[in-house]
Order: sequence, then C-alpha cells, then structure tokens
Amino acid sequence: MSLIQNLEDLVGPRSGLLYAYRFADGRAAPEPDPSFAKDADGAWTWLHLALGDLRSKLLLDKVTGLPADARELFVQRETRVHVEQAGGWVFGVLPDLERDLAGQAQGEGRLVFALDGARLITGRLHALRAIDDLRREVDGNVAFESPAEALARLIEHYVDRLETIFEGLAVTLAEVEDYVLTEPQDLADTGLTPVRRSLSKHRREVQALRGALMRVHAGRGSRRAVLLAEWLPDLISAVEDLDREAGALQERGRLLHEEVDTLITSATNRSMRTLTVISTLLIPPTLVASAFGMNVEGIPFAHSPTGFMTVGILCVAIVGAALWMLRRMGMLP
Repeated sequence: MSLIQNLEDLVGPRSGLLYAYRFADGRAAPEPDPSFAKDADGAWTWLHLALGDLRSKLLLDKVTGLPADARELFVQRETRVHVEQAGGWVFGVLPDLERDLAGQAQGEGRLVFALDGARLITGRLHALRAIDDLRREVDGNVAFESPAEALARLIEHYVDRLETIFEGLAVTLAEVEDYVLTEPQDLADTGLTPVRRSLSKHRREVQALRGALMRVHAGRGSRRAVLLAEWLPDLISAVEDLDREAGALQERGRLLHEEVDTLITSATNRSMRTLTVISTLLIPPTLVASAFGMNVEGIPFAHSPTGFMTVGILCVAIVGAALWMLRRMGMLP
C-alpha cells in the first residue's frame, strides 16, 4: 500500500484541501470529491490548498500534467512575485493581504497558483483577503467561465483592497496636513511616519505585481501567457493606475515630511535665537557683578555707601548697550 493510501486511510483524501468548486453550465458548486484530472466535458475545477498542511503536497501528486516547476512553487515557500508558463500551464506567486480570524489586516501575504484550461489550483500559508473575497463571490452564485477569468478576478479583488487602503491613507495624510498647516507647538509625533511606511510597503507590492504582469504579457513565444492574454491588458492598466495613485500619495507624504522638518528647524532656530539674546544680555552684567564681588583689596566702591547703586546702574547701562547692539545687528525687532 502506498504512502498516499496510508495517509488517506488515516485522515481522509481531503486533508490539506481547504475547499473545492466545480464550475459547469454557468454555475459553481462545492465539490465534495474533487477530481484532480482534467475534465472532458468543458467544466473546470478550483482547488484551494492549505500549504501549511504537509499533506497538501500529496494532493499535488494527483494533479495530472502539473509541471515540476509549478509543483515546486507549492512545496517551496517562494515569496518573489512572478508569473511563468510551461507545459500549457500558467503558474506563479501573487501578492495578497494576510488577515487574522477577525478579518483584520496582518501584512503582506503570498498566494501560489497554477492553472490550465480546466483547473485552477491555489494555495496559501495564512488566511488571505483577496482569495476569501473570490470565494464569497463564488458562494454568491457568481460563476466564472474559465480558470483564467477567476484568476483575473482575484487580482481585481487585490487591487480593490489596496484602493480602499490607499483611500484611508489619503484621508490620514489630509488630517496630518491640516494639523501641520496650523503650525502647532508639538510636531514630535504627527502620525506621518506610519503612513509613509505603509505607503512604501504597499507600493513595493504593487510594483512587483505590475512587473510580473508586464513581463508575462510582453513575453514572446512560449513565455507569453496565452491563457491570460484576454485579461492582461486590463489588469496591467488597473495595477498601473494603482501604482500612480500610490506614487502621488508618497509624494504628498514626502512634501509633508519636508514641511514638518522645515517647521521643526524654524522652531529650533527661534529657540537658539532666544538663547543667544538671553546670553548676550546676561553675560556682561554677570561679569561686572563677578568683578565687583571678588574678595580682594582695591575693588572700586568697596567702602562707598553708593557702590551698590553705582554698580547696578553700570549693569543696566551695559544691558542697554547690548540691546542697542542686538537691534543694530537685526537680532531683535
């Protein structure tokens, strides 16, 4: 008895398989006993694997015709975003957004996929948002004509998710901008740094996806993904628009950061100017008072009843002279 048969007897044939759907006659239905072979009746199947479950690798062995390079993507935890074609299959790694059990974003994730004309196989290590959006759409009686159409819709869901994120970041940037333009006293924590970090992180993902789609679209001969040719132009256009939006937000964030730096520098210069003025006014009378306070013989006015008043008038005169000099130098209005 083979290893696969032993494991199936122990845990069942669906172990490692999160869900499966069969698309036929304009309808999608859950597939309790999915076939890993290519259908001959025009129907197609979507299989979604839990790559964290080692038994999912056994399921890949049942997929007839799956290229070795495609299988390696599921086995090895590849993170580089790319799309390739070999042996009549299109396969690669796409970006997605990880989520927790409550549906909250947890950072960037990766979705591995492989498709031919009748099968779409996807896999992930952690829960992802775009793939869940696609599943909810399928559960809502939306049927796709082909695996390529479903994959294109998956990428659209990812773009839609990022658009929502960018809209939220744009609102936050506007709030920070309004706050900065009031020239507040406290500029230590404007909340700008997390926004810029998030924009940079998401834009890298967008640019990686754009590059992968453009390379497979511009490829020649066997490198061109014929199965995706119908949807690639629109997908590339949508991702490029998203990249431009992210770039515009990044530029706004950069200019706002420069404005904050300018305000902080101006505030620092004003503080230094104030310290300079205070030092200039206090140092001369301090020296005078120190000189007359020395406990040595021969100090002027040491025994005069008007000595203190004389020294006080001298200090005031020195401060007045210092003020006059500061005004002549333009350091005081």
